[in-house]
Amino acid sequence: MSTSTIATGYTPSIARKQEIARVEASAAFRWLRRGFADFTRAPGLSLLYGGLFAALCAGIYALLMNIPWYGIAYLTGLVVIGPFLAAGLYVASRDMESGNAPGIGGSLRLLQQRSTYLALFSLMLALVMAAWVRFSALLFAIQLNTLSPYPSMQALTNIFSSPEGLTTLAFFIGAGLLLVSVVFVVSAIAVPLIIDKDADFISAMQTSARAVAKNPVAMLVWAGLIVALTAVGIATAFIGLAVIFPLLGYATWHSYRELVK
Repeated sequence: MSTSTIATGYTPSIARKQEIARVEASAAFRWLRRGFADFTRAPGLSLLYGGLFAALCAGIYALLMNIPWYGIAYLTGLVVIGPFLAAGLYVASRDMESGNAPGIGGSLRLLQQRSTYLALFSLMLALVMAAWVRFSALLFAIQLNTLSPYPSMQALTNIFSSPEGLTTLAFFIGAGLLLVSVVFVVSAIAVPLIIDKDADFISAMQTSARAVAKNPVAMLVWAGLIVALTAVGIATAFIGLAVIFPLLGYATWHSYRELVK
């Protein structure tokens, strides 16, 4: 028997047998309301997490603004690794739910206890993000017919004024949506499950996929809200992400609580 099993009474076989609840299509709005309630209960901690994430996004944009396709790829890639980056927020919601005051110290201690499976899950997400960045760079390099990483912004803009450029853009968006959709299916509630029950990351992804499969409409609405709110955060020069990121993190925890009985 493993150490984690002794500590939590949780095994991979139990993870695969988690009962999934069925929720209505509008459940995502309830998760957001509960997430906002958590935000108001710990505004300082929430803005700290949100500010750090917004600064990360702004920093990537500033560093890569001269390499436009890398900038686009990295910013969309942040959506891929977002479930892992919000791990501290899940712990904070868990603490508030149990009546404890949330704090960075407590979050770090619990994340350290769950470090094995969290590390494996984050490695998987990092590999997906790296592959997406390289694919995006290759796609635009082929369209621009150059291997130079520093074409002008005007050159990038010009390709979208041609039918071939628009085709490339459509392919880029389609591939990105497919990638994000697959990642969403396997990670929608995976990290909260790992944090809460120390589930192994394979079983956590299986449970997440089953939750999405049992509630396709509700999870489609939830995914749409995530994309829309993230777009608003980016459109506000990343400032809005300081509020939107913790809001979505807390709401994700409540989605896990409703979906996994």
